[in-house]
Amino acid sequence: MNLVETLQSLEPIFVEAGKLALKMQKGVDYHNKYSTGNPLADIVTEADLAVQEFLLKEIIKTELVNCHLLAEENTPLAKKFNEQGKYYLGIDPIDGTATYAKGGKCFSTIISLHDGKNILYMFGYYPVLNWTYRVANNKYWSSGEIPDFALPPELKNTIVYWSGNPEKNLPKEIYSELKNRGIGFKKVLDIGEDVDSITMLALDKVTGTYKENPNVYDGIAEFSIASAKGLKIYSGGPNGNFDLLNIKKRESGFYYPGYYLTLSDLL
Repeated sequence: MNLVETLQSLEPIFVEAGKLALKMQKGVDYHNKYSTGNPLADIVTEADLAVQEFLLKEIIKTELVNCHLLAEENTPLAKKFNEQGKYYLGIDPIDGTATYAKGGKCFSTIISLHDGKNILYMFGYYPVLNWTYRVANNKYWSSGEIPDFALPPELKNTIVYWSGNPEKNLPKEIYSELKNRGIGFKKVLDIGEDVDSITMLALDKVTGTYKENPNVYDGIAEFSIASAKGLKIYSGGPNGNFDLLNIKKRESGFYYPGYYLTLSDLL
């Protein structure tokens, strides 16, 4: 099997990992692993650590152990992987930890693979919503119950983002064109505490998404989904392009410098 096929064969394990997170949610203990002041980045729970080790225990039995691991948590089995690996395996055991710790429903387990140029695989499972999305071989599909969020109708003309400054970082001609079309930007947390940009993009609830300096663990999910769905993507980085090999470290972990904008309404 190639690496994508191996990941697909492990999908039942990924689902079990999400179910483990759900089982541990009630009364879960959490603390701050960073002190940035941003709970979205700072909080870690005992479940994050347990779910990651559950995943890695199965993954290291396969040829994926030769990958360069991009794991959100620093757990013992993370040291088993090859830092010189040519393929990059991303793992976020619980994406949306702050929501999870509050007893919310919009959290997921994310697994990804890229080769430095192309995103080869993306998997996300939301255990409470019973919904899964996948990207493999540049094809997108989802399964399970379609999430039903009570979202304001104006989001159809909105690009959602978590943080950053799209007005400053996007090319002026793109930002101006969006403004002229009546398309605005809105932070996810201003929409609600129990929603995320991945589901809103995948379910066509918004015009697009904007990511700035995204985390390596979960930050390219929207890029992958948009690419596979044939949406327009604008991106840029310090050297001109958004570079999957340009991995930097900040207080809250590793990230890709730059930005990307996904649009369902082609410019």
